[in-house]
Amino acid sequence: MHTTVTLASRESDVIPEAPRDAGLTRRQVFTYHDLLIDVRDHAAAPGEDAAADGRATLFYDWSAGIGAARGPLHSTLIVNRMDPARKAEVAALFAELDATDFPERMGTRHRRLFLLGDVYLHLQHFEQEDGGALIDKAWVDADPRFIKICDALMPIVPPYDPAVWTTPADAIATRVHHWEAA
Repeated sequence: MHTTVTLASRESDVIPEAPRDAGLTRRQVFTYHDLLIDVRDHAAAPGEDAAADGRATLFYDWSAGIGAARGPLHSTLIVNRMDPARKAEVAALFAELDATDFPERMGTRHRRLFLLGDVYLHLQHFEQEDGGALIDKAWVDADPRFIKICDALMPIVPPYDPAVWTTPADAIATRVHHWEAA
């Protein structure tokens, strides 16, 4: 699966109509503060002609493995800020965590990190519908590996809007549109 993420300014709650690209398997649209985030999954990488202004760059991609998903996947999108110079550092932190059994225990099946300018997008796929609840449970369980990565990320992946941020749940975008191929 190949995922593209496009950011646009959110001027209303109207979801822009979009053509069904060849090979498109799922489209999700999220809102977060002033952002409209269009996430598209394709069976294969779309051609260069599909490139668009506002497309975020994938800088980390992890999967639990072929056949790991035992049913439909549910997405959670976390939005923060990050200095682009820190991409390798952040990717290394997740690679270390994802090499353990923690993602499986948490219910994570896929993790993809994107960046556009200083907007950091952490797309996580779960088998369970409420990824936010799984993330909350990881905080409550206080697995030392989870605490370690959260502590390491806090200074380098700060909140998107610190003025309104009170808990990690404040970083989760709202999905406002979902379409999936039959």
